[in-house]
Amino acid sequence: MTERLNLILVPGLLSTDILWQGQLKALAEAADVRVTQQHLRHGTVDAMADAILAECPPNFAIAGSSMGGYVALLVKQKGGSRVTRLCLVSSTANLNLDKQQERRRMLLELAENGSLDEIKDQMMKVFLNADNQKSTHLRGQVEAMAENVGIDRLTLQLKALVQGGDLRGELENVDCPTLILCGNADRLLPIDLSREIASGIRQSKLVTIKDAAHLLPLERPDTVSELMRQWLTGELPMDGIELTV
Repeated sequence: MTERLNLILVPGLLSTDILWQGQLKALAEAADVRVTQQHLRHGTVDAMADAILAECPPNFAIAGSSMGGYVALLVKQKGGSRVTRLCLVSSTANLNLDKQQERRRMLLELAENGSLDEIKDQMMKVFLNADNQKSTHLRGQVEAMAENVGIDRLTLQLKALVQGGDLRGELENVDCPTLILCGNADRLLPIDLSREIASGIRQSKLVTIKDAAHLLPLERPDTVSELMRQWLTGELPMDGIELTV
């Protein structure tokens, strides 16, 4: 009997398990799926990764979105062969980008002043594309995640990101099938950053999703779930050829 696959999902900045609710349902037949909470409990990305490794089974697949993607990549670096499959959604291997660090410091200042509403307004503009910003349902999901995270845990996350980190030199050591997803309307972490990851990992597939912004699992839940299902089952070839859907 084949051992059932374990899949760990890592949310990103200002995000909770709401981000992955579509995938939790859609991928239940392909794997035992759960969302980690360690991205809300620690003040460094290294501590987040260590805590995820400590709570995970001996072997598992992992998918992370945005900051969660960087953490997932760090989990792979630290966990080695324990991580059998990797999926990076709307992410980057380099936290030290000047433009991103400037945004994080600005958000951190707002967070330390307790300005959660202003942070939500700013992030809504980059989390969702122009059409989805008009969606009461999607805006409500983003609002709910932000309220659940709260100002204290958001401050912790921002401090972790401001510390920076660069895993680009580790990409060549990633030895498992790696799916990389990015929206072509992502203004927060543009597609070039996903291409940089894909170019460094031998067994990888970059899929660009048209007319989608940063929160792909919420904006395009069916598309993301199907691509992840094919990644988990081995149906999607990790051939290094970029695909647009």
